[in-house]
Amino acid sequence: MNPFAKLSIEKREDVSPIGRIIAILVALIAAMLISAILIHLANASPVEAFTNLFKGAFGNKRAILETMVKATPLILTGLATVIAFQGKIWSIGQEGQFFLGAIGGYWAYRIFEGLPALALVPIIILAGIITGGVGGMIAGLLKAYFNVDVIISTVMGNYIIDYLLSFLLSGVGPWREPGSYYQQTAPISESAYYPILSANSRLHIGFLIAIICSMLVYLILNHTPFGFQLRAFGSNPQAAKFKGININRIIIVTMFISGALAGLAGTGELFGVQYRLRPDLSPGYGYTGIIVAMVAGLNPIGVIPAAILFGAIINGSAQMRIATGVPTALTFAIQAIVLLSLLSVQVLTRFRVRRAERVE
Repeated sequence: MNPFAKLSIEKREDVSPIGRIIAILVALIAAMLISAILIHLANASPVEAFTNLFKGAFGNKRAILETMVKATPLILTGLATVIAFQGKIWSIGQEGQFFLGAIGGYWAYRIFEGLPALALVPIIILAGIITGGVGGMIAGLLKAYFNVDVIISTVMGNYIIDYLLSFLLSGVGPWREPGSYYQQTAPISESAYYPILSANSRLHIGFLIAIICSMLVYLILNHTPFGFQLRAFGSNPQAAKFKGININRIIIVTMFISGALAGLAGTGELFGVQYRLRPDLSPGYGYTGIIVAMVAGLNPIGVIPAAILFGAIINGSAQMRIATGVPTALTFAIQAIVLLSLLSVQVLTRFRVRRAERVE
């Protein structure tokens, strides 16, 4: 080795698929090592903890199906993030739009409750799409015509929707179950349940809907004029404007689609899993969906395995807590460690170190 040679950092033009896979494996191993240290500090065995985490997520057919149930809303909220972030529209409103979809679906259920399941379920899904989409579109309109920062409007929107739901389920609200001490609606009738895909499980048709949405978002982004315009806007808004792209239309339509996807997640969770509308319908699926999208590199197809990974962590953590006694907060810490490890590796793989010419 020449001690007089310089080292330079250069940006890679492209990263091979094998290189990406290796990078992901390295990131996951690093995340496991860091998580093992935290588990050890919590006076638990890392080996026992990870073993139970894996068993709880993939140990048998029932565990696998339940992991897919947990992944379903994460796929949809992840896709909601992908389509917005592809245009550099930094929406943080997926959690609120998730609840808007649930509110819209429940509202439609109350109106059309007497219809047969074949008619009622599609109406509920459509209502969730529309209400979630409108919630996203409002933030898009504020950005397009009043230049209101999307981060601020969507975060504030989350609070407004949360208060709206609290009112609807409060003692004076119209939807609270009569005689109930808790903020919740009465149980939903079986005619409104999402069809189950596998017997003796909670895996419902929402999982297939999420997979189809992932493919549709991929086609929209890569094979439609709108997708090209959105990506062009995300790369260089000024250049896109000079090219004649209608910027306001792009923002509004993008936010409607993003909100519709998040709303679809809320409808699926209500009518496919919980069967009651409650303030704790989501344990943070909207925010976790942002993490899923970032881990997937804003790739709509990559959202599927990323969501399954985080669904596995959520599902397996219950058995890990029971078997080892680790605190609940450690589950969220592991999610954050996985995110930071994968993002760090993604950044590092975009660059390489090369030896420059010899310095005299």
